[in-house]
Amino acid sequence: MLNRTKAATIPDVDALDRRIAAALQINGRASWQQVAHAVGSSESTVARRAQRMINSREIRVVAIADPIRCGFGYPVLVQLKCEVGESYRVAHALAERPDVRFLALVTGSFDVVMELIVPSRRYLGSVLLDELPTIEGIKETTSETVLRTFKMSYDWSRDLLGDASVELDRSAEVPDGVSPKSSTLDAIDLRLYDLLIENGRSSLSELASMAGISESMTRRRVDSLQARGCLRFATLVEPYLLGYDVECFCWVRADLSQLEQTARILADRREVRYLSATIGYSELICEAILRSQDDLYDFSTRTLGQLPGVQ
Repeated sequence: MLNRTKAATIPDVDALDRRIAAALQINGRASWQQVAHAVGSSESTVARRAQRMINSREIRVVAIADPIRCGFGYPVLVQLKCEVGESYRVAHALAERPDVRFLALVTGSFDVVMELIVPSRRYLGSVLLDELPTIEGIKETTSETVLRTFKMSYDWSRDLLGDASVELDRSAEVPDGVSPKSSTLDAIDLRLYDLLIENGRSSLSELASMAGISESMTRRRVDSLQARGCLRFATLVEPYLLGYDVECFCWVRADLSQLEQTARILADRREVRYLSATIGYSELICEAILRSQDDLYDFSTRTLGQLPGVQ
């Protein structure tokens, strides 16, 4: 289970704030007018509250690249066991690496889980054999190559909006589970991507000014990057702020002949944020966001426990 460190004082987030955050999780670049309509409030109120949460870093809207489609490399999941008392320091050291796309402290069989983006097997070997051993506190590592990502979703809070969530759906992005094809990103694409990593809600005029191109070209480039599946927009928020108190990783051993069916069923679950097929420690890795320990029990027994081929 994920073990994120919460602030000493939980921010003052009410029901409307949660609905605004949920709306931005569905569409991080939605206009304040669109968000206001979905949450049933005024545009000025929504803009003021959302900006407060963004300024305080309670929520962050960012661009996330598909490494294969962008030609950056491919993902590898690395699980680490650390010396007692060293997990937090190890996690901070690893989070500084530019090739780390995701990292979490966890409890259970491992202490840290991270996703590396590596351009080659040689590069991966250098990281595992030469670089990680130099970080004090790491006791053991296990790595798994991601063969296919079936789901990477950030709208697990959609239920907070009910039927109003449909009008915020994004149609430009490539669906999860589609076999990726590499694209060539030029200097302008990379510049726009770098800017959107910092602020996924930057306007087209702001992006155009910073990239030194016209606004019409900016629109075409951003739309193209989304349509090709090179990037998507995600709104990052700590689940507990929205009333979801349980985050868990599941390493699933499964019958390979039923793997595709198993993955499709799991990917359809709203609470599943991330799902990939791997080769190594397990056949599937699943991350789920849940409201309570009771929901975790139901997810384990009624969802995972009844999937075809799960061992």
